[in-house]
Amino acid sequence: MNGRNREGSAYCFREASINRHRRFPGVTRLALAMLAIILILCIAGIVITFVVSRNTNEREIAAAETRWRMYGFTHYVMTLEELNCTVEIEVSDKRVVRVTPLERCQRDGRTVEDLFTLARRDGDTGMRCITLGCACDDRLLIESAFHPTLGYPTSIYVRIEARPNWQHLDAWRYLVVHGRLPACNMMTGDKLLRVLDLRSFP
Repeated sequence: MNGRNREGSAYCFREASINRHRRFPGVTRLALAMLAIILILCIAGIVITFVVSRNTNEREIAAAETRWRMYGFTHYVMTLEELNCTVEIEVSDKRVVRVTPLERCQRDGRTVEDLFTLARRDGDTGMRCITLGCACDDRLLIESAFHPTLGYPTSIYVRIEARPNWQHLDAWRYLVVHGRLPACNMMTGDKLLRVLDLRSFP
């Protein structure tokens, strides 16, 4: 190969290398844009699902609360089991006036209104900034069942799970640095509240 051919080959190689470097930034930008779009769509889907679920839950609670108020119990006794502890609670004018343990345990008294308030906490934050700075929060996941006639909650299942906190920059920093969701895997907790009996007092 003569010198002119070598120079021509070197020139072609340099041009190909330059063109390749020119193309890659565009491809990188396109990949980043697609990743951003996918992330936005995923987050939007999660938000929409959460809002629809929360609205459905609120309608169910509101309907049950309407049934409860329709009967107008101002004085009642409720037998409540919570964390394997059963107590009898007397309520008058929405205030606890007596708590009687039915076994060797102790629990604070609750009213039916307190149970409705707890049922509405589905999706709320239990504890903030539990790990990785503020990348993770404890979230309350609550499933409730209601008396078909009287409306009061018959059972409330409460579960606490660590979830990414997308309202804080720490969660986004973790995603960018590690390329995955914040590792919020920690111990979960749960409890079940059951109304075993409720009767009205005159």
